[in-house]
This record gives sequence, C-alpha cells and structure tokens, in this order.
Amino acid sequence: MSLLIVFLSIQSRSINIDYLTEVYNRKRLDGYIKEKISSSQPNKTFSAIMVDMDNFKFINDNYGHDMGDNVLKISAGLLKKCIGAKNFIARYGGDEFCLVLDISNEGDLNRIISKIKDCVETFNKSSGLPCSLELSMGYAVYDYNSQMSAEDFEKHIDVLMYENKKNKKRELVAAQSADG
Repeated sequence: MSLLIVFLSIQSRSINIDYLTEVYNRKRLDGYIKEKISSSQPNKTFSAIMVDMDNFKFINDNYGHDMGDNVLKISAGLLKKCIGAKNFIARYGGDEFCLVLDISNEGDLNRIISKIKDCVETFNKSSGLPCSLELSMGYAVYDYNSQMSAEDFEKHIDVLMYENKKNKKRELVAAQSADG
C-alpha cells in the first residue's frame, strides 16, 4: 500500500510540475485559477501577474540553450523568492511565468511588482551571468463582479504583459532616437 501512495505522489508531481523549472505547469495553473475564482468573494479575491522574460531568444541564440535553460531555472527561483513560498508560481509556457497571489487590492499588488523589480535589479548586479534578466509584466486584481472565466482572466493579464513589453520597446526606440 505504501508503494502505491509513493507512486501516486510521484505521478501527481509529474503531472503538475514543470520538469525544468520545478514550479507548477500550465495545466495546474489553469485549475488553480479556477479554484481561486470559485472561492472568491466580493471583498476577497486574488491577483495574478504574467511575467515574460525579455530578449530570451537573444540569450538562446547567443549563449546557447543550456544558458537559456539555466536562465529559466534562475528566473523561477528568483520569482519564488520574491513572492514568498505561500504564493503560487507556474511556468505558463516558453519564457513566461504566472504568479497567483492572495492579494485583493491594487496597492498591495503594486508593492509586489516593485519588490519583483528590486529583486531582479539586485540579482543583475551580482549574478555573474553574461546577460541580465529583464522582465515584462502584466498584472491585475481579479474583479469578482466581472465573473470573468479563468481563461479570460489569463488572457487579460497576458495582453497587459504584452502591452508592457511593447511600451518598453517604444521607450527604447525613443531613447535611441534622442541619442542619435
């Protein structure tokens, strides 16, 4: 009987955990957000942050896929450290992660965003990696009254993340134009 329990535990882990980064996978994320939505109340919801690594293709192309894999592992660990063990982190796909937090207001969510930015900045100063970590983030507090589905909420924060990424590129182009 105990071997069966061990086997089932290993099976459950392999079904829900991303093998490379050792955080939850997309399948578990989808289920978790559905659980959070169904347990939400008007004054107690949750927040989610979609995180995309900027210039990840450049890292893979210039430093190799081993370095890219290492950067993914480091990023997952860094995000875990920044948001704390009690919060949820999943690899959404490729170079994207999704964080789900027990935060119901924008002020607290903005503080977490600042904390993540500070963690990344501190890491970049001392990492010794040949490249720096740069992140784009889309984030929102789930609006209970919207009755948005898990799929729509994930799409919403993904769109916000891509808007953040586009704005950063526009700022870079504007800065380069001003210099030139």
